[in-house]
Amino acid sequence: MAYPSRAVIFVTLALIGLASLAAVSCGGDAKSGSDPAVRATGGPTRSFMMGMSTLPRELNGEAYDAAFDLAAENGEAVLIQRTPPWQDFVPGGAISDTTTRTTADEKRAIADHKLRLFFAIDPTDGATGRDRLAGLPNALAGRDFGDPDIRASFVSYAHYVALNYRPAYLALGVEMNLYYEKNKDDFEHFRTLYQEARDVVKAASPETQVTVTFQYEDLQALLKTEQAHFPDWQLVQQFDPIVDVVAISTYPSLGFTRASDIPPNYYSQLRGFTDRPIVIAEMGYSSALGARGVNDGTEEDQRAFVERALRDAEALQMPLVIWFAAWDPAYARDTPLGVFEHIGLRRADDTEKPAWAVWSEAARRPYAPG
Repeated sequence: MAYPSRAVIFVTLALIGLASLAAVSCGGDAKSGSDPAVRATGGPTRSFMMGMSTLPRELNGEAYDAAFDLAAENGEAVLIQRTPPWQDFVPGGAISDTTTRTTADEKRAIADHKLRLFFAIDPTDGATGRDRLAGLPNALAGRDFGDPDIRASFVSYAHYVALNYRPAYLALGVEMNLYYEKNKDDFEHFRTLYQEARDVVKAASPETQVTVTFQYEDLQALLKTEQAHFPDWQLVQQFDPIVDVVAISTYPSLGFTRASDIPPNYYSQLRGFTDRPIVIAEMGYSSALGARGVNDGTEEDQRAFVERALRDAEALQMPLVIWFAAWDPAYARDTPLGVFEHIGLRRADDTEKPAWAVWSEAARRPYAPG
C-alpha cells in the first residue's frame, strides 16, 4: 500500500475546520509552566530544543489551545504544518479573513507561550501519496510547480509567513522525496521554486533557518510502497548547498518490527551526506497496531524509541527535535489516518503512556544550546 503521510492529517483536518479552530482559539493566557526557566528542575543540561505539533486531541478550539499549552510545558518549540491557501496569494488575489485571523491568533499564542516556531509549508497531497499539489482551487486544478501562477502564489505565501510569523525554522516543502518519486520531471521545477522562495524569505527574515523536509524511511527505501525505488540520498546532497539545516520526518515503526531492530547508525549515517545541522522536523512511533494493519509497535517499543531519539539528538548535536502527535488522534481512526491512531505519547483520553515520562523528564532538563 502507499505510505500515508502525516500531512494527510492536516489535509483531513482542514476539510473539517481545523483552520477555523486556530482562528477562534489561542486566546487564553499562557500557563506558568510555559516559561523554560520555571519548568526546568535541574539535572544535566540538554543541547537541543524539544517541540510538538499543534495537532489537537479533539476537534475544537479548546483542544487547539491545549496543544500550545502542552508544547510549552514540555519543550521550547511548536510545529505548524499547513497547505498554502493558494487562492489568497495568486496574482490579483486577496488575503482572506480566515488567513488573517489565524495568523494573528497563532502569533499571539506563540508569543504568550514563549515558543520557537517551526513552520512547514506543505504543498503536496498526502492523501494521494504526494503525487500532486494539495488544496488547489478550481482555477488552478491539475497544475504543477512549473505553472507561473502556482510559483507566484507559493513565493508570495512563503514571504507572508516569513514576514508575519518570523519563524525560527521554515520548511518550503514537506517530505519532498515522496513527490520526487512520483514526479521526477516536475521536481526540477520545485527545486528552482525552492531557491526563489528561499531568497525572498531570507530578505524578509534573515534569521529564519530555511529548509525542506525529507521522509527519512522512504529516503532509505525502507517503506513498502507501490513504487519500489533505490535510496534517494542524492536529494540530500542536491539540496545541501541551499538549506540551512537538513530536516527529516521519521517514523521507524513503519519500517521496523521492533525499536530494537533500528540500526545503531540509523541517524548518524546522514553525516555521510551532509555537514549541515540535522533537525527532526517530525517523528513518531506507534504504540500499537494501526487500524489499517500497518505501523505496528508496542508501548515499550515507543518508550525505547523516544530514549533512542533523544540520545541521538544529543550525540549528533541536533538543534531541534519535534514529536508529531502529543495525543493519539482517535478521531482519525476511520480515515486514511488510522495508521497513526497510536502515534501519540498520550492516549486519546489524555492518560500517559510510558514514553511520556521519558519525554517530559528530558523536557525538564535545562536547555543550554551547544
